[in-house]
Amino acid sequence: MNKKIIFGAIYLGGVASIAPYAFSASDVILPSGFEDIFNQKQNGVFSVIYNDISIGTLSADYDLESVTLYTPRVIAEQITAKDMPELKESKQALLHQLSQPLKRVKKRTVQDDGIVVWVNEKDASLHLVLPAAMFKDPSALNDRTFIRYTHQPGFVHSHNLNFLSDSYSDSFSLSSDDTLNLTGNSYVKGSWSYSDDINFNLDELALYLEYNANRMKLGRQRLSDALLYSTPSLTYSFFNPMSYDGVSLGYMTDNYLQPVEGAASPIPLYMPMAGTVEVYRNGRIIDLQQFPAGMQQLNTNSWPAGGYDVVLVSKFANGSREEKHLPFFKRNGMFRSGDLEYSMQLGRYDLRQGHLLSKRNNDCYDCNPAFQDSKKRVNDNYLAGVMLGYTTSSALSLGGGALLDHTFDYYNASVDIPLNYWFAERLYSDAIVGGDGSYGYQVGVSKNLYDLGVNVSYRSNRYKGKEENYRRFGLVPAYDFEYLQFGVSTFLPFDTNLSVLYSMNSLYQDYGRQDKSNYRTWDVTLNRDFIIDDNINLRVDLGYHQGINRFNGSGQYSSRQYTDDQVFAQLTLGMREKSYNHYQSLYLKSRLSDKGADNNIYSADYSLDVKNPAFDRGGKYALSGSLSNGPNYQTSSNIGGTVDNSLGYTSAGISRSYGKGNYQQYYLSQRSGFAVSHEGAAFGKIDNSTALVVDATDLPEDQYFEVRNQNSGSVIVKGGRKTTLPVQPYQKVAPTTEQVFTGETNAFYNLATKSTSTWALPGQVYNVKLEAKKNQTVTGRIYYDGTPLTHARVVGGNTVTDEEGLFVGDFVIGIKDKLTSLNVKKDSQNYICPLDDKNIKMTQGIMQIREVECEIE
Repeated sequence: MNKKIIFGAIYLGGVASIAPYAFSASDVILPSGFEDIFNQKQNGVFSVIYNDISIGTLSADYDLESVTLYTPRVIAEQITAKDMPELKESKQALLHQLSQPLKRVKKRTVQDDGIVVWVNEKDASLHLVLPAAMFKDPSALNDRTFIRYTHQPGFVHSHNLNFLSDSYSDSFSLSSDDTLNLTGNSYVKGSWSYSDDINFNLDELALYLEYNANRMKLGRQRLSDALLYSTPSLTYSFFNPMSYDGVSLGYMTDNYLQPVEGAASPIPLYMPMAGTVEVYRNGRIIDLQQFPAGMQQLNTNSWPAGGYDVVLVSKFANGSREEKHLPFFKRNGMFRSGDLEYSMQLGRYDLRQGHLLSKRNNDCYDCNPAFQDSKKRVNDNYLAGVMLGYTTSSALSLGGGALLDHTFDYYNASVDIPLNYWFAERLYSDAIVGGDGSYGYQVGVSKNLYDLGVNVSYRSNRYKGKEENYRRFGLVPAYDFEYLQFGVSTFLPFDTNLSVLYSMNSLYQDYGRQDKSNYRTWDVTLNRDFIIDDNINLRVDLGYHQGINRFNGSGQYSSRQYTDDQVFAQLTLGMREKSYNHYQSLYLKSRLSDKGADNNIYSADYSLDVKNPAFDRGGKYALSGSLSNGPNYQTSSNIGGTVDNSLGYTSAGISRSYGKGNYQQYYLSQRSGFAVSHEGAAFGKIDNSTALVVDATDLPEDQYFEVRNQNSGSVIVKGGRKTTLPVQPYQKVAPTTEQVFTGETNAFYNLATKSTSTWALPGQVYNVKLEAKKNQTVTGRIYYDGTPLTHARVVGGNTVTDEEGLFVGDFVIGIKDKLTSLNVKKDSQNYICPLDDKNIKMTQGIMQIREVECEIE
């Protein structure tokens, strides 16, 4: 009997492997008497795939010719969602079509006359394919459609605890970020920290109000947050980082439905007939797109940033081809062409930066009103500013504005220009001018190719105001400085990389550009990698380093200079080993130099990363250690570890140095948080202002499940528990889940997630319920009135019995459900077959029911 069961399983498996790809019964050669059985409708639960993503799980009746959906309204709502390709049909018209039996097709077959379905019974997926005629033409590149959100409150908290102990002292610090959502587009955001030196520092505590592309903030906020995204270099080059109390109104791109990734020069192309366009850069293909006939606009979202020439090769249906050469430039950032960026601020600031309980206030001379100079005071300084920016369709950005810093006024301008030269692809420049004659400017050029990279920038600030205001604390630096950086990297013959880096930094301590500190460095490096084995390589570095630290001033020490010149050679032997759940590496380094103190430096660095170990399937563990000798003949060692699991991120380590002065250091850090919504709360990893509460309380407690939301990181939750999944704000809630392999082969589940279909804003928390069904393979023999029930369909098992009543079927049931009977259908007659636990035997997850007698239902 066992041989018959095995033969029946092989036979039916072979037939079933053909059935999913069949279009009609005539496409498959079936044994006599099987045609009616295979043409009978069956029922199943499928994951519906549309536009390459899962949009839900539903039941459907299907045969070889058609598929009928049980709940088409749910699918219609998902297909017509804002983030899906726009249709010409209304939702009601689409629902009417989905309510009819849909044509079933072979894999990758596309029909132009209506909606068709491809059913993959192997993974229980149902793929919907809509004809091209149902879609609207692609919307303009500057589409202003905004995301849809719900008015759901929530609270997200994250903190970072740090303890450091060394040979000299101990220190403790705590930082926290909190976001309380009120109505969806309004929320309160706070950021504070505590340490031994500064008891309490409030960096931010502001009410945010957002509408489409506008954001208003009221309260304590960071000045650096109110910048122009298209020209951010002005802010980090000439504005001091600080917080202020006040109100701001500005431009934002987070609410756009289509992701905002910057600006790129448009690439139009006329297609005389339908065809394929291949895009090449430096002889390498970077994209492939298909278009119908007419004037088309290429989608450049996946193209790399930078300035370069592209070759468009159009291949048409009649076999002809055309080539077109075009210059292209792309710059990434949180801005888009055609939008007017703006930023307005009004408020007050002080030197203490929100140190409400600062120990240093007692020693702050300028903080005492009795001794404070009104021109140099550090509190109650008022500010007001406005900036405007605009980016053209060719990625040219312009910006400018005015700023009032107490009694000092400033004006600024910025430009970012795309270029198409062999030595430069981008030119950016910023300038700021004060009412007292002070000014600063910056100029930069960059170029990035496969074999050449160039980056040059120069920044200078000149203070022209009164001497008593030199080094005054304010929004704009009131002192003189210069900064120059030049870097170039390229590939030489024999796969050798050459890099040259020069930097110069000058700072003037006193008014009138006196007492100058100047630091210059030169670094020239040649390196090449030699592959010894698949997991072993040797890297050779040859280089020259020069560092000059010079001080020119007045007085007894008018001039001092320290120079560091050395030629070095470094050998690095790298060894790596990787498996499905761990990665480890060992690097041995030896450095020789013509400078005695830096000669004969040896080091060994080891690291081990383990994912989902047997003792903690939901965790990720990292261990690292190093031992080195030098420089200055010092020997040092350190070892550390990091744990990433349901408790958050925890790291600890110890380091020691041996030699002339022994030194040791210990550290411990813990980062985690919690999220609260009206549906519940959970504790776990939190490193963003939006989170999902993953609820796996209904799943088996001996299993683990990995959950992710679109492009965000993933989290692993154990069955029977809850945890948090941090996600990027303004992202659609569309979680997916997979079962983590634990070495067992007896428990595999069909998983699904249940959550609100919306976009999550800062502070919002949504619940994700994990649901599962298990696959149960059943083998056996069924009888009716003592005679084998042959050529009968076993309902729900996707199988039929053979000429001896033998069958092998796969059933999908609830994880807590038990199969107590079989439903069988033959010649329009229904049978029920009760199962007796005494006759059931489980072998490696397969249920053997042996021989079962059926009754007419």
